[in-house]
Amino acid sequence: MDDAIELAEVVDPDERIYGKVAEVVSDREVILNRGSEHGVHVGMYFAILDPSAVGITDPDTGEPLGDIKMVKIVVRAIEVAPKLTLARTFRTRRVNVGGNGSLGVAAFARAMQEPEYVEKVEKLTLDRNSPRKIDPKDSVVGRGDPFESATPEEVEDVRSITVWEEPTY
Repeated sequence: MDDAIELAEVVDPDERIYGKVAEVVSDREVILNRGSEHGVHVGMYFAILDPSAVGITDPDTGEPLGDIKMVKIVVRAIEVAPKLTLARTFRTRRVNVGGNGSLGVAAFARAMQEPEYVEKVEKLTLDRNSPRKIDPKDSVVGRGDPFESATPEEVEDVRSITVWEEPTY
C-alpha cells in the first residue's frame, strides 16, 4: 500500500473539510482552495459537488426534507501547500474497445473481433476530443464548485457524471 492511501485512511470521516474549486488546471487536475493549514494531506479524497443541488420537499406538506448532493467527480490530493491543493482524477476501469463476440447486422465487423480491454481513466471533460488543457465550457467542474473530503470507502462506489478515457501518463 502506498503512503498516499495510508494517509487518506486515517482521516476522521466526521471531520470533513469543505471548500471550493479555485481553478481547473487540466482535463484531470483541479486546484482546491484548502491546504495543509486546513488539515489536507497528500492522498486525501475529495468529492466535487454540483453547486445547484436541489432541496427536496415533502409533496404533502411542502416541508423541506433535505438536499441531494450530486457528485460531479472524485479527486485525490497529489500536492498540498498551506492554502491550496492540487488534486487529480484517479479512478480507472477496464473497457472493451474490441469485438464483443456477438452476432448482429449492425455490429457484424465488431462481432468478428476478439474482445480487447484497455484501462480508461476518469476525466473532468465531457468532450472526448478535448485537448489536455480544457476550456471551462467543456469541463463538468468549474471554478467555485463546492467540494468535501471523503473516505476511501465513500469514493469506491460513488457515481459521477464524467467520461472515461485512456490514460495519458
